[in-house]
Amino acid sequence: MHLAKAVLDPAPERGPLDLHEGIRTPLLADPRSTGCKRWPEPLRLLNHSTGELVPGRCRATNLCPYCARLFAVETSEMLALDAAEDAPTLYLVLTAREHLTRATCTVVLRHLRRSLRKRWPALRWATTVEFQRRGALHLNLLVKGVPIHDLAEFHDHAVAIWCARVDALPSGQWSDAIDQAVGVVRYISLHFMKSAQAPAIGWRGHRYSSTRDYLVRPAAVMRLEARRSLRLKRLLHRGVDLELAQLELTAAESVTWSIRHVSPAQRSLANRAPLTPGKPR
Repeated sequence: MHLAKAVLDPAPERGPLDLHEGIRTPLLADPRSTGCKRWPEPLRLLNHSTGELVPGRCRATNLCPYCARLFAVETSEMLALDAAEDAPTLYLVLTAREHLTRATCTVVLRHLRRSLRKRWPALRWATTVEFQRRGALHLNLLVKGVPIHDLAEFHDHAVAIWCARVDALPSGQWSDAIDQAVGVVRYISLHFMKSAQAPAIGWRGHRYSSTRDYLVRPAAVMRLEARRSLRLKRLLHRGVDLELAQLELTAAESVTWSIRHVSPAQRSLANRAPLTPGKPR
């Protein structure tokens, strides 16, 4: 059974510092300790070009800390790539005194957007969810389609509608204009990726969402671009020359992967395999 790389990505091997993974596990430690612990132990992904067997990851972002972290990294890269082509103009933070659920936020945001589009028909936004120390969530909105000079009017309208629908104070809401779009997105991304601001394991909801017309290309396409960008950055971070890194990426993208049941002896050999540059994540 063949599995697309976009569906099942191998967990990390041992190697030098990565862009987002920090210090890796020592050579004698369990290789699974820094990867996805929910991936079934008897299963491996087979690289049909090299014969290499590697563990995958479950991609359950609300159940697996490792997969949640990689999802945050990928989403942040996607938003940064999008901002480089079509920059958001405003940044809005919405908080509440009550502990809102993600479902409640979705309903309120839908009403908020419907109301605001009567004044700004081109309004669209991307939303990331972060959690405060007390456990309450707050929303970060990257806003497009609203001129910067309308910031004050937009803020007043948005805050009035938000506070009328949830237990929130106007003083707890914040907005600003975005002058350096990519820089602001990177700043938001750093917070989005912090484990201290992530939801508890088992939380139900999406940490990222956007209106259908927010991204410059469909989300599926933008995620593929983000993954490729991250793989290139990892290769460059490891000291690979740019031209060689591009060639390795092209070669890696042509590899076919499939899932295999493996014996304990095969798993032991696979865990001792060297790091494969350009391996899908």
